[in-house]
Amino acid sequence: MWKNIILIALVIGVSSCGSKKTAMKSSNESKEVVLGKSEVLSYKSLGNGVATISIQLYENNTFKFNFKSIPQPGTDEKPVKISEKGTYTSDGSWRTLNFKNPKFSLAAIFDTQYATASDFKVIDEENVKINTSKKAISIWGVVCEKQ
Repeated sequence: MWKNIILIALVIGVSSCGSKKTAMKSSNESKEVVLGKSEVLSYKSLGNGVATISIQLYENNTFKFNFKSIPQPGTDEKPVKISEKGTYTSDGSWRTLNFKNPKFSLAAIFDTQYATASDFKVIDEENVKINTSKKAISIWGVVCEKQ
């Protein structure tokens, strides 16, 4: 009797470990975003002393966001570098960018204090809506022109 119980416990333990690995593997695979081949729209920062910023939207509803702060002269600051990929959905002239587990605060970068309400809207920790009908939007206080 004890042999049967141990055998059943062992089978359940081994099978549950295998399913966990499979679930983790498919979760990691879904995080990988493959950018499209042709860019359909982009915003790039103008020359400034604050940061270099770009958002590139691709035909397969993916995007790439790049941000690099410019340390101020006379300081020991290191530049902050952010490079994230994600997917987007369209709703008229608005695009909702979905960052997959971003390593930064969207509300800190897409700060409404330095932009107008018609530029973008931060929805939550992973989603921000940008108005692509605008010729320029302000991200982190830096003007980014439509290319």
